Amino acid sequence: MNRKSNDQREKALMALVARYEKGARSGETVFLAEEEFEELLVHYFGHHDYDQTLEVADLAISQHHYTPDFYKWKALIHKINLEEEEALSTLEQLNIYAPNDEEVMMLRLEVFVHFEHREAARAALDQLYNVVDEDEKLSLLAFFDGLLCMQEDRYRESFAALAEAIRLDPFQEPAYDELLNAPELAEYRAEIGAFLKQQADHDPFNDLTWFYLGLWYDDGGEDYEALEAFGNARSLNDSRSNYDLEYADKLFDLEMYEPALRAYNAYFESDEAEESYETCMRIGRSYQMLDELALAKKAYFRALELDPEMYDIYQYIAECCVAEEKWGVAAYNYGRAVELPNHTADCWLGLALCSSATNAPLEAEQAFLKAIEMDEEFSDAYVSYALFLVETGREAEALQMLEDVAETYMDAPLAFGRVAIMIVCGRRKAALAMLNEALSAFYDDYPLLFNWHPELADDPEVRSLLQLHKQ
Repeated sequence: MNRKSNDQREKALMALVARYEKGARSGETVFLAEEEFEELLVHYFGHHDYDQTLEVADLAISQHHYTPDFYKWKALIHKINLEEEEALSTLEQLNIYAPNDEEVMMLRLEVFVHFEHREAARAALDQLYNVVDEDEKLSLLAFFDGLLCMQEDRYRESFAALAEAIRLDPFQEPAYDELLNAPELAEYRAEIGAFLKQQADHDPFNDLTWFYLGLWYDDGGEDYEALEAFGNARSLNDSRSNYDLEYADKLFDLEMYEPALRAYNAYFESDEAEESYETCMRIGRSYQMLDELALAKKAYFRALELDPEMYDIYQYIAECCVAEEKWGVAAYNYGRAVELPNHTADCWLGLALCSSATNAPLEAEQAFLKAIEMDEEFSDAYVSYALFLVETGREAEALQMLEDVAETYMDAPLAFGRVAIMIVCGRRKAALAMLNEALSAFYDDYPLLFNWHPELADDPEVRSLLQLHKQ
């Protein structure tokens, strides 16, 4: 029965909208009751169509000149549209029709604060403090007091007022948002965290507190604490899609790909969910890390539809194609990646390796050199290029290049890569001497050697050196 009633109301609203819009198109004035105008205002405002909301408010005022609510709508929309003069003018009209109305006084305060009329805002705030006595309304006053103190460079008082707003109404989200995100309050970060923890201890069933505490942890790099807080918020209120999204993103950051995908799926079950490049990328990357390459590429292609100018999606598609040994398709996608802004040396290295695999040595060498040009300490690129040179009969050139690079810098990938190249070139004695030095400096990274030359994992002399340095 409720569903039938809701359907009837929706049909009636759509009929009203159609009647109003037909009159607007034809230039005919449509005469409506106050209740009908209110329905239209709520409808257009809910769809964020502020221009249309303003047109309805103007028409409503022309037909119901003495109804304050329509002036309130008009002032609110002018505020949202940053039309200061029009907003203040509408407030003057409201003063005539409802000078002592509490909602009008609250709206006046909101507009004054928004446009930084500090003296007028402070006077309106003082007036309201003499009128209001309910906690939720006092919370709003404390919130505006916090904003006003911020404008007055009184940051300690601003922090205290915003905290008081939350204490008075623990579900007053704008106060949480301002407290956490206002750059002026950055110096109070530790105190903000302590306050949010105190609130969570006081009321552990408040999802908003847990959510914003999670954001606070996340900002500070405390990943596991953030994950727990987002999980608590999510379990307390399963209707907020942004809880699912933050929880999923944090799981992704922590490389927990399977639960991350479940959380992303929960997010997209919500009517409020929105596809974005970042979310599709993270979904694709999760599938890729789980070796579900078809699903990964499906997510990546959707990300490309949303933003075709991001190089990293082409890079990730190429990586999937490499895993499938589709070298030509991989080379094409790496080629697309290096054509786009902000691409990295990794893209050039991928293009080089795929070009080499598809027997395009000139293109491969150019790509190797581009990778090294972009990052002069890109050890994987130097070692891969050296292998390429050895494979194309330029062994002496490869060894000389690695020797020259080693005089400039040394890290674990380069050290163990040089050992592998020396083994490939048949210079075993020198390679074992290099391995001894590499293990002295970078023992914990010795698996890199087997990445370059897997057969060495079973080499007796290599195993002996590993055992020696382990002791």
